[in-house]
Parts: sequence; structure tokens; C-alpha cells
Amino acid sequence: MQKSLAAVSLSLGLILSACHQAPAPQPAENSVAPFMDTNKVARAVGGTLEWNKMEGLAYDARSRTLYIAVTAFSGGMADQLGDIRMAANPCGGIIAAQLDSNLSATRLTPILAGKPTADGKGCDVNGLNSPDNLSLDQRGRLWIGEDGDDTRNALWAYDLKAGSLKRFAVVPDGAEVTGLRVSEQGDLFMNIQHPGKNVAAPYNKGTVGVFSGFNANRDDFTELAYDGTSQPTLRHAAGQYTVLVQSGENGAGVITNADGSSEVSTNPDANMLVPTGPDSAILYTNWESQPGGVSRLDLKRSGGSWVADGQPGMVDFMGVRGTWNNCNGSVTPWKTALTSEEYPAEDDATWAEAEPNMSKYLGRKANRYDYGYISEITPSGAGQSVKKHYVMGRNSYEMSLVLSDNRTVHFGDDGNMRGMYKFVADKAGDLSAGTLYVAKLEQVDDQASATGQSFTVKWMKLGHGVDSEIEAAIARLN
Repeated sequence: MQKSLAAVSLSLGLILSACHQAPAPQPAENSVAPFMDTNKVARAVGGTLEWNKMEGLAYDARSRTLYIAVTAFSGGMADQLGDIRMAANPCGGIIAAQLDSNLSATRLTPILAGKPTADGKGCDVNGLNSPDNLSLDQRGRLWIGEDGDDTRNALWAYDLKAGSLKRFAVVPDGAEVTGLRVSEQGDLFMNIQHPGKNVAAPYNKGTVGVFSGFNANRDDFTELAYDGTSQPTLRHAAGQYTVLVQSGENGAGVITNADGSSEVSTNPDANMLVPTGPDSAILYTNWESQPGGVSRLDLKRSGGSWVADGQPGMVDFMGVRGTWNNCNGSVTPWKTALTSEEYPAEDDATWAEAEPNMSKYLGRKANRYDYGYISEITPSGAGQSVKKHYVMGRNSYEMSLVLSDNRTVHFGDDGNMRGMYKFVADKAGDLSAGTLYVAKLEQVDDQASATGQSFTVKWMKLGHGVDSEIEAAIARLN
């Protein structure tokens, strides 16, 4: 049995017990608790933990605006209790966070919301339905991928200036849109995650791909017409969709355990494109499974399109004791990849279900506090190194996004009754030490908002930490 967390940090028990006291004390400066049980400590200090599935992020440095996708305005966001008291909307929407000169969010304003059907249970096919992935192009369009109803998930382009929403693609039945990225050159990457059983080839597998013959930074398109009916294949409005790699192909998405057994993931998620030259790049792709993984595919540009330059391979995470549910991700300004681990076990019952898979993967007893972090992948020739950033906190992070100062990081958290977090590194370009914060929100009426409400933001310090110290504390729990 693993030791109690209180054996590692005496202040942890005091902090967690503060959940039932008021006012809640600030965590001790030398405590590891904020980084190992982030959500619990954030609740103890009075952070707003009412978000329901805060998903992808995109950032416009020119206007200092951070865009946040929210699957649904429901759960703690719509129970009319606490700090967030929005009208319920099962279709979700997009929230714009205005940042100050320190790149901290000061106000959150919903700018786009889905349209519920008359019965309030579904979503109009001509509006958003559970937005998830986000990417911003140079024309000022926000690209939005859906993760909602299995028969109608779409890829949209939202013109932020004109306020117009246009459907670009619809993925096959059972699939969701993942891997959404617009590159600096205008390449539009998009994956097809977990397609249904009745989907026609070649899209009947988890698919990683990119559109050619369409430049998302320059080109316009005529909206794809769609009535919400079943789709056995991919449909799109412009260009050609090129399959780069699929589940199980030459090892892509194959998670291999210590005993040599393996599982094939059908869940390609984030695409993290790391340029290595004017016509070459590394494409890291998350595979959302338990244990999770990340594939590497070297690319080259041929005839104006990206093609594979060699066979895919899987990143070795054994040095950081594996990963769990690798979901969305991003590329840092210094050209490394950040992969997230969502849904870590935060209680004994959840860990009892998860532990056998992780122990089998490792070939030894797994430690639940090893999972739920952001890992940084640094390419080095044909290989790469991996570093888990424990200092960013242990949470159900959908993704992390490093902003233009190379220090400030904002997160999406794909869970219910969760918080909004930021991390500020001590040094630019080095995520191994810094300070973690949680947001405290106050709702205000706002007729300019798509929902009639906006939020002011106050940031509450959770603690300052260093990766190596937190990792050592986790190791003592074995």
C-alpha cells in the first residue's frame, strides 16, 4: 500500500481539511500539495471550481485574447449556485478571455454559443454542438472542432470580425474532430478519432491527416451543406484530405506493455507540428488511451503537400513511468511539444480501476501520483527526450498553451466541477520551476456577451514549486 500523502507534506492534511472551514488558509510555501492534488487545494483556498469540460485553447497575441472552448454550459456552470450561474445550454460555446500586460486573464466573455433545440435536449445542426479543438488562422478565423452527437460532429470556421460561422467538414459517424491545427504556412491538420463500426474505408480507423489544396491562412470556401443525417464517410468543403497515418499502421498508436503485449488505440488526438526546416517537420500525435502514448511521424513537403518521410514511431515514456489519456496538446514558442494527461485518478476507487493497466505497462507497481501532468517532448535528431512538468499541477488537463512571453501558461481542464488555472515559469523557456494559480470568478451582466453574462477574474496563488522536488516527493510514496 502506498504511503499517505501526509507523510510527504505535513501541510497537505491541513490544506485539504480546510475544505470544510472558512476562511481557507493559503498553502505553505514549501508544500507539494498544490502540485499533487491541485483540484483539492484549489477548492480549499476558494478558487472557482464549477467549470464543465473546458476544452481547447487558442491565442491571439495581437489582441491579447485567449479563446476557450467549453463543451456545455451545464453542471456547476448552470446550477445557479456559486460563482458561475449561467443559463443552461447543452451545446456549449466559445469564451474570449481578455489578458492584461502580464498575460493574465482579467475578464471572460462568451462570444459564441450553440443553439439548443426546442426541447432543450439537442442542438441545432446549423450551430455549435460541444466545441472541443480550437486553432486560429491568420485571416482572423477561429477553427472549431466538435465532440458531441456521434452522427454530426463538424469542423467550423468562425470569422471573429464578421461574427459568421461556416461549416467546413463533417466527420464520419461515431467520430469526433481532433488534431486540429493551422500551421504557419496555412496547412489545416485534422484527425478522425474513434470512427463508428459502419464507417466506410479508408476512414474506418483512427486517422491522422491534413488538407492539401486549401490554405487556411488565405483561402475562403463555400459552406458545406449538411442536414444532420448519418455520414459513413468524411465530407469537406474545399481541398483534398490526405491520410498521413492510421491506427496500428507501422506501430502508430500501438501501446506496448513491459511484457511485450500491446493494444492499438483508435483515438488519435492532438497534432503537435514541430518545424525542422522550410519543408520538413515532425508531427507528434497524442493517442488518447489508458496507458496513453504519442507517435512521431517525420514529414516533408512534396508538391506543396505534406507526406510521410519514413515510418511512424512511438515516443518512449518509460523514463517518466508512462502517460495516461494523452489528450490535446500544443507546441511551445521554442519548438517543443506539450502533451497532456487528462482524467487522472483522484480517489481510491478510480485508481483501483486504473492501476492494473498502468502496472502492466510498467511491469511493476504503478503510483497514481505519477499521472495527470503536462509532459514536454524535445526533439533531438531521430529521437527525443521527455520531461514531466509536475510543477504545472496534477489535474484533468485538456491541454496547456504557452503564451508569447515564454513564461505564462494557460490550461483547459476536461472535467466537471473543475477550475481555471495558470502557471508562470521562473525563467522564460524553462517550465521546470514556477508558480501555479487558480482563478476566482465573479459573474456580471453583459449584454455584449453571447449569453448575457461575463466574468471578472482574480488569480489566487496555490504555490511555487520545482519539478525535481515534486518528483522526489512522489517517489517517496512508492
